[in-house]
Order: sequence, then C-alpha cells, then structure tokens
Amino acid sequence: DIAGDQSDGKGGGIDNLLYSADAEFSCFADLAVTSPGEYYKTGEGSLIQAVFDERAFDRSEDQIVKDAITQIHSLFPSSAKLECTWSHVVKLGQALYRESPGQDKYRPKQATPVENFFLAGSYTYQDYLDSMEGATRSGLMVADEIIARADGPDGLKSMMTKWQAANPGVAKDGA
Repeated sequence: DIAGDQSDGKGGGIDNLLYSADAEFSCFADLAVTSPGEYYKTGEGSLIQAVFDERAFDRSEDQIVKDAITQIHSLFPSSAKLECTWSHVVKLGQALYRESPGQDKYRPKQATPVENFFLAGSYTYQDYLDSMEGATRSGLMVADEIIARADGPDGLKSMMTKWQAANPGVAKDGA
C-alpha cells in the first residue's frame, strides 16, 4: 500500500520482517517502517533490505538491484509506482544459512545428554530457518523442556504439593 496513513509524514508499509518462498531473497523488510528511529528520513521514502544468498554473487551489483526490484514489484504490485533512488549491495561470502532437504537431522536438539545443560539458538532443531525467529523459538523450546523436567515426578509441582501438605495453614499463593 503506497498510500498508507501519512498523517505522521511516513508512508504506509508492513512493520515486520517478511519471508517469502516466492522471491529469490529469503527475507526482507522496509527498514524505514520497522526501525524508523534509525532508518526513516523525511522525504526519502522506504529503505528496503533484501538478503540474497551466494547464488547472486556472480551477478553485477546493478543486476542484483534490478532483480530485487522486479521481485518486490511481483510480491507487492502496489510498489510498481515507486522508484529506486539509490542502492547499495554488500556481498558477504558464506554469511547466510540456506536450508537443504534432509539437513534437520544434523541440527542438535535443545536437551543434551548432560544434566541441566540445554542448547538454544537458531542452529538447533526447530521449525524456522536459521533466523532470529528460529533462535527465539529455540529459546522457548528450552524453557518448555526445563518446565517439563521441573514438573516431573520430583519437580516443582511435586515439591509444592508436599510443602502445602506440610503447611496446611498457608494459602496456595504464599499469602
């Protein structure tokens, strides 16, 4: 939506990091919308960051920009009226993780054989790509594992039940 609510001087847009299987780049965001404090500049419009993997490295910077614009227009037809006023391409070899079929079996689970030692991070087994969302999900999975172990036969629930039985005059909420 290129109209948006411009009462604050900003163009419309989606305030989120986006993922698409329908573009060559796996994730992208309008940084002027998602991080306005750092990237929004009055009168300068959107600032799109699109992350390509190493398959784009043999193309010229101009071609990578053209490819990104074409794919953004395909994903968001309303952006066709917008023009790219400047661009910058950064190429970092092997800086991106790319999912390949059958690789999940090599990603470690959050629980380890070491007692009370857990792994969290985007590289661990979870339902998202190697990303901030994957790292967050992994951390939540670790928390779930810790709670499950704490709630086991000798866990917190059992300890609380025993404590309440030994202290019948104390309310359950500790008051």
